[in-house]
Amino acid sequence: MADYSLLNDPDMKEIFDSFIVETKELLDKLDLDLVELETRPDDTDLLNEIFRSFHTIKGTSGFLGLEKLQKVTHQCEDLLNKLRKGEAHLNDIIMDTILLSYDTIKTLVLVIEEEKNENYDTTEVLAKLTEVFESLSGDSGEESMEDFDREIQERLKKAQEEEKNSKNVEVIEPKELEEIFEVELDESPVVEENSEIGKIEEGKANVSKQVVAEQKKAPEKKVETTIRVEVERLDELLNIVQELVLGRNRLLQLNTIVAQQYEGTQLSRDLSDATQQIDFMTTELQLAVMKTRMIKIGKVFNKFPRLVRDLSKETGKKVELIIRGEETELDKTLIEEINDPLVHMIRNSIDHGLEPPEEREKIGKDPVGKVTLSAEQEGNNVIISIEDDGRGINPEIILNKAIEKGLISKERASELSKKDIYNLIFLPGFSTAKVVSNVSGRGVGMDVVKTNVLKLRGVIDIESEVGKGSRFIIKLPITLAIIQGLLVKIREETLVVPLNTVIEVVRVGKKEIFKINQNDVIKLRNVVIPLVDLQSNLYKDEEHEEIIWQYVVIVGIAERRFGLKVDKLIGQEEIVIKSLGKYLGNIKGIAGSTIMGDGSVVMIADIAEIVNELEEKKNVD
Repeated sequence: MADYSLLNDPDMKEIFDSFIVETKELLDKLDLDLVELETRPDDTDLLNEIFRSFHTIKGTSGFLGLEKLQKVTHQCEDLLNKLRKGEAHLNDIIMDTILLSYDTIKTLVLVIEEEKNENYDTTEVLAKLTEVFESLSGDSGEESMEDFDREIQERLKKAQEEEKNSKNVEVIEPKELEEIFEVELDESPVVEENSEIGKIEEGKANVSKQVVAEQKKAPEKKVETTIRVEVERLDELLNIVQELVLGRNRLLQLNTIVAQQYEGTQLSRDLSDATQQIDFMTTELQLAVMKTRMIKIGKVFNKFPRLVRDLSKETGKKVELIIRGEETELDKTLIEEINDPLVHMIRNSIDHGLEPPEEREKIGKDPVGKVTLSAEQEGNNVIISIEDDGRGINPEIILNKAIEKGLISKERASELSKKDIYNLIFLPGFSTAKVVSNVSGRGVGMDVVKTNVLKLRGVIDIESEVGKGSRFIIKLPITLAIIQGLLVKIREETLVVPLNTVIEVVRVGKKEIFKINQNDVIKLRNVVIPLVDLQSNLYKDEEHEEIIWQYVVIVGIAERRFGLKVDKLIGQEEIVIKSLGKYLGNIKGIAGSTIMGDGSVVMIADIAEIVNELEEKKNVD
């Protein structure tokens, strides 16, 4: 009976936390390696790498008394050992069993982390592992590993005796033994040298390994180049930098005032020099702090090879996933939120976009469909695209389905452009699937995508050509803490419009504003853009000054485009987003506030909420 009180022991907390972190890192790597193994089953180096990962998890879980986790990893390790020795060849049954084991281990680690126990049934996976292993050899895993240890001990003993009998004998290094036997030296966990678990496992190492290690020269001491920091500490540091940015903005404004009043004086020049230095250092510090919160988007992308592999088997389609730009960095908060939208879009590309192999061959396409997932940085934004070479989006099918489901009227349908029709797939309840499956068909996938992108203040666009494929493009800000904002005037009120939502700014004449269903619109490059009157939204009265020219800020909210009517453009400035606090609570249409250089508080517009509220009113009317 396992004793899980060890996991709740305060003295073991650091060791346990290290175990969880290191195991999760190993599992992330295993996810990629296992999918790669299916395409390269004869790659010995890859097999050894996978074996070592399971070996490490087994050893550390055994030390912590995690019996279920140790048993699953041990039996899976035995199965992999058969592949390494060439006693079995990888097939679908073995691969599915290893992946089932991996999923079980991943779930067990999550349960252990949250509940400090192994309250998860592993009977099924253990039975499956035993069945597959016995079908290959009829031997038990314990006997296999004992034979393995015995063989190593005999070879080591022989090497040591030869060394005593001859001064010129060549010393066999542990690394060379691995190459000779194509196996590990012993069953002790392979862990990082400086990890907590590594220090403990050092004391438990096999004696034979210690004998050989003594023959080696003392290795050079490695210097630790990375440390782990709690996210809360990074958040505190970011808050301090935000306050520093506000102070910098205040100093810049004061410098401008002093320069005007005391132009040419020594005071003015000294203050200007000091201001420039503070501005430069603040910007550098801000970038450095932001980089500490950045995570490579590959952390999310690397989960998809396994997803695509499973979907390919489930749908009967041959799919090749191409990943590009996994080195692109994104704020930790955004990384956590972008996973679900990408999962839905990958599923849709495979289920709806790609044709079955037989259909692709008939029309002259490669039977293996391609799905490309890529990311790149563009200024202060990250562009993520999901592209497939499938059948594309047929506007007629989309339109007919939307009318059939009552999501849009026939009269309204006749007014839609091609891009507007594409955007209908984001409506709640919309689906072109004829049958509801585990993959899609419920009409909630793309609605979730839209909701999440809106929450992240992003923009989504669709490009498609019938018969050639589709491309979904998501544009996200790199961070949500400090943003670039466009300052505008509405009457005497200054408002900040997040620059990542701004597509362009235009000036139109009064005569160029038209009415459609009692709503103002403009025609911009043959595209009809509805206008949002922020003045009416911010002020209770409906008074409007007569104007000849109207400034319009074109913004993108998810898949939609709107124009914001403003009275004056002030300029662009770096904005620190501050919450309104518990006293004011949530105010519709306001995302937060910021402090300007002169100390005044300016509201930041929540464009998505303003537009949604206006649309709801329009639907009610």
